[in-house]
Amino acid sequence: MQDIIVITAGESVQGYGHIGAQVKGVRPAYPSALPHMVMKDVLGQVVPAGKTCEDQGVCFINAEAVVSIGRAFESGQIPTSKILTFIQKDGTPHIVETSMGTPIGNIVAAFGETVNEYDRIIFGGPMTGSGVYTLEHPVQPDTDSIIVLDRDKAAYVSDYPCINCGECVRICPAKMQVNMLVRYLEANQYEEAADSYDLYSCIECGLCSYVCVSKIPIFQYIKLAKYEMERAKIPEAADA
Repeated sequence: MQDIIVITAGESVQGYGHIGAQVKGVRPAYPSALPHMVMKDVLGQVVPAGKTCEDQGVCFINAEAVVSIGRAFESGQIPTSKILTFIQKDGTPHIVETSMGTPIGNIVAAFGETVNEYDRIIFGGPMTGSGVYTLEHPVQPDTDSIIVLDRDKAAYVSDYPCINCGECVRICPAKMQVNMLVRYLEANQYEEAADSYDLYSCIECGLCSYVCVSKIPIFQYIKLAKYEMERAKIPEAADA
């Protein structure tokens, strides 16, 4: 049996009663709409560490992807356009529809924005986005937002050590001991981090880095650790 559930902001649930599908609400506050949080808070399922929502039999598809799939079936053509949010340096957001492959420089120019030396261009949200280093970088199928960040507003990482303030622990939705985990990650002790401090329980929301008083790039350390752990499994699989 397959169920289709529409996830929307909690106060909007009543407006979807006519579509004939299950509609569930989440709090309109980050990270409530992340898949792992929806699994726990809405579906009542906790995704085990190291597993995915798909392993639990649940697949998440955003609204734009659903529409694109529907149009593809109707037209018999592969979708080539993308809707994204472009955010200027002053924080002004714009909804943009453009062709995949469009250089981001074209979008920047269309809104009269300027990108100076040391400004940052972020693909993805402010919490978990990744920096790109050229205006020739193309819009891709998974590009949902582009942020131009003024160099004076960018948060730079530092070498200042953890002061054990506990902010990362308090804000972590997975209830991890992030302050201890990061010590192992800084020392490249990834297996110890996974075994002792639940590396794979992290849902990668980025909140720990956001609140870190010492400006430690905790989120990036976690992503690197998971990447290196997966890469280490490749030779083992080849030898099996």
